Amino acid sequence: MNDFINEHYTEISETSQKNKITPVFGKNPIHNVGYEYTNLDLKSMSSDQIMEFGKNIIRDNVILLRNQDLDNPDDIYRVATSIGRVMPAKQFYNVETHPGLGRVTNERNSDGKKIGIFADKELDWHSNGNNRETGKECCVILYCVKPGLNSITSFADTRRAYQELPGDIKEIVDDIDCIFQFKNNTFYNLDENDQELEFFDNRHLYPEGLVKPLVYTHPYSSEKGLYFTFHSITKMWRRNGKPLDENWLRSYLMNHVFQEKYIYHHSDWRNGDIIFMDQFHSIHKRNEVQGDRFLWRITIDYRKSIRKSI
Repeated sequence: MNDFINEHYTEISETSQKNKITPVFGKNPIHNVGYEYTNLDLKSMSSDQIMEFGKNIIRDNVILLRNQDLDNPDDIYRVATSIGRVMPAKQFYNVETHPGLGRVTNERNSDGKKIGIFADKELDWHSNGNNRETGKECCVILYCVKPGLNSITSFADTRRAYQELPGDIKEIVDDIDCIFQFKNNTFYNLDENDQELEFFDNRHLYPEGLVKPLVYTHPYSSEKGLYFTFHSITKMWRRNGKPLDENWLRSYLMNHVFQEKYIYHHSDWRNGDIIFMDQFHSIHKRNEVQGDRFLWRITIDYRKSIRKSI
């Protein structure tokens, strides 16, 4: 990864140093899955400084910052657009004035309808866009306005899990294609009349599901990692035609990927927490919501920080 950055971004780094825009920060590992960055105040940083900070997301996979002051949609939107291009969306949970900025909350409007996505029920392991064509949605940003009660979000590092597979298993998974398809009552349980189900249920777009590799090569860093969002995988096979025991492989990967050494549990959400997570090489889950909870959620690519188009 360092060679990749040095090869493509030396010119940008030199310019940054001349202009003294590179932000200074400390970083502490969070259970080998990512890093908590210290000494950074995103609101006071320039857009160029935020862009420089954004280069670290691919390398570190999951980044946590505390004590940020980004409750105002303008502030969180500026952070996102400084790093990359926001994925626009017009759904019930989006803020009309900030295309692509979404609400994650169990709050309802005066008619009792949801105003946010992932409202209150438990979410099992997933990442963004599992059941859609793989595009440029490389990073999800979560910023906490109201933490709720006893809220735990867990993150798994599927890049490291891939890297530490035995050689014979790695040879197999490198040769696997899968069908990915959303099914209700897998990673998320929704009533048939739920607003969110309409958003997730994309059978009209992909009636047969989508074929994607089990081992995904990151479009920016070229590093490999497992794309093991198992709830979405309905079928696996080997490209070379050799037989595959799907149940055995699924069981093996479940036991391997979800070892605690690959997982970080963020169990003390506070107002001002912001988490950046790569969507190709990490997955996450959350327990059932209690109390008042409100997060800003925004999905971006990395093109401003990385300056490389996929």
